[in-house]
Amino acid sequence: MAITTVTVTDLTLNTESADLNAAAFGTLGTLIATGADGFNVDCSNYGDRKLIFIFTDQGAAGDDVTITAGNRPPSQRADLGTTVITMDASDTRAITLENGQFLGRGLGWSVGNHEQNISGTSAGNATYLLVLATPRDL
Repeated sequence: MAITTVTVTDLTLNTESADLNAAAFGTLGTLIATGADGFNVDCSNYGDRKLIFIFTDQGAAGDDVTITAGNRPPSQRADLGTTVITMDASDTRAITLENGQFLGRGLGWSVGNHEQNISGTSAGNATYLLVLATPRDL
């Protein structure tokens, strides 16, 4: 499995971020290399901050993204299930996610790993993910 690890970009209040394009315009964040294998976002240092997930589709067809329900505590609301983000070709979509529904072990979990991941899959191999953390001051 080629699970893509996506790191969180911290935003600082009243300070511009670095350039968020990975390469060409519209390639925000990290390419989910193999959509079916999915991605993990390590949220262990962001429990008190809002995370914004920005998905960009760079394929000829829309590759829907599925955010996986959390698979153990602290995901007390995992019973609400997964969330599917409908992507058309060249779409960019943003979403904030509730930790109580999505936080869990993540994909490819093994003993010794932390249990503070948000994970999901993409229907294709042309989706980029950028995760922004708002400042604590907000």
